[in-house]
Order: sequence, then C-alpha cells, then structure tokens
Amino acid sequence: MLSKLSLKNIKKSFKDYAIYFLTLILGVAIFYVFNAMDSQEAMMKMNDSKKQILDLMNNLLGGVSVFVSFVLGFLIIYANKFLIKKRKKEFGIYMTLGMGRAHISKILLL
Repeated sequence: MLSKLSLKNIKKSFKDYAIYFLTLILGVAIFYVFNAMDSQEAMMKMNDSKKQILDLMNNLLGGVSVFVSFVLGFLIIYANKFLIKKRKKEFGIYMTLGMGRAHISKILLL
C-alpha cells in the first residue's frame, strides 16, 4: 500500500521533481567544470608566461568554485523546503486518517 501511494505521489509531482533534479545535475556539472579546469592536459603544457596567467585564473576559479558550492547548497536546502511545504497538506491528511510518522517517513523515502 505504501509503495502504491509513493508511486501515485511521484506521478503527481513529476514536474516538480524533474525540475529539482535537472537543476541539481546542472549545478554539479558547473561545479565539476570549475574544479576540473586546472587538471586539463592542455593547460599543463603551457610555457612559463602563460602558466602565471593560468595560476591566477585557477586561483580566481577556486574562489568562484567556493561561491558556486554555497549557491548549490542554498539551492538544495531551498528546493527541499519548497517540496516538503508543498506536500504538508498531504501529510496532514495522512496523519488525520491515522497513519503514523514511520509510515509517512517510508512514503517519503520511497
């Protein structure tokens, strides 16, 4: 019964979850690009004058990477709160019907 409820809720909220996961995937990809820039083979085969510029760019990208990680963390927290707030009414109905917190947690986990 719990799996049936979970599948029904997934189908009902598919658009919200799809946007959430696509945004997370995009954010992690951007984070990876910023962190993997300095380990590229083409970057390592540069002469000394270009290496100084590359080192400066890597330091700048390190700062941007920290900023992106904070934005990504904020995005994850905000999206989780948004999705839970959207489903509070549903959880209230389940509790009114006599479902315990353990069962509601299982529905969320599924």
